[in-house]
Amino acid sequence: MTATELDLLSCFGVEPQLLDAGVPWCYNDAAYLFEADGLSVSFAVAPGYRDVRLVVRRGEQRLFELTAVGAADVRVIDERGVDAVEVVLSAESWVRVRLRPSFEVTQGFRS
Repeated sequence: MTATELDLLSCFGVEPQLLDAGVPWCYNDAAYLFEADGLSVSFAVAPGYRDVRLVVRRGEQRLFELTAVGAADVRVIDERGVDAVEVVLSAESWVRVRLRPSFEVTQGFRS
């Protein structure tokens, strides 16, 4: 996994909620919970397993959910004025979560 604890902290701007207190981040399950454009977003990662869970809600309504077990990579996108995380699902597909300047989830495929 390319993204580090500091990378994700800087991107999301919130401290993660760790599943197991006292266990290092790299062996833990870290959930980043935040609000973006009136949406509740939960981005959870288990770095040691490269598992990612993304849930986007408006109130009680789930708008989007992604569960990626053993993702190929998770990386923070380094673009000026943009905070985004990319979950690489395989060599041919990815999901990008952009937080700023506006919230957006996109999915892409390479042929």
